[in-house]
Amino acid sequence: MNKKLVVHVATLVLLMLGALGSGYAQSQSAACNNRLIAGNYGFIIQGNKLGGQGPTGPQVGVAMTEFDGKGGLTQIDTITVSGEVVADFTHTPATGTYTVNSDCTGSFTLNFTDGRPPVVANFVVVARGLEIDTVVISAGGNQGIIATSSIGKRRFFNH
Repeated sequence: MNKKLVVHVATLVLLMLGALGSGYAQSQSAACNNRLIAGNYGFIIQGNKLGGQGPTGPQVGVAMTEFDGKGGLTQIDTITVSGEVVADFTHTPATGTYTVNSDCTGSFTLNFTDGRPPVVANFVVVARGLEIDTVVISAGGNQGIIATSSIGKRRFFNH
């Protein structure tokens, strides 16, 4: 009986140490802040433009965004709506701001220079900053005009 008790206690201690070790490993992960996503990301954009000026319908595109690590960004993109090109890489880059919260959620605002309304998106940073998953929450201050999401992947690794 004592031998079984010792085995059970030893097993419990090992499980507790394992749990403590995994908690420690999580606390050593990359801090969720604006610096986490500093760098260049390539995004694939998919969804629907439901209203506003210009064509409506299925919207797809690609974007290249540079986050400066301090809350500022620049972006160029190519977007089509119902097969019609509404923006391409030749326009002046959009500028904007972003915030990464301590739980790795965040938001950004894009201010376009080619007549498109400002867009606000919420995002989640995943894979220690290697990917950013987004959803547009408003365009021109209005909800329900754009139902679009995107996935951005870090273009270059600084390791």
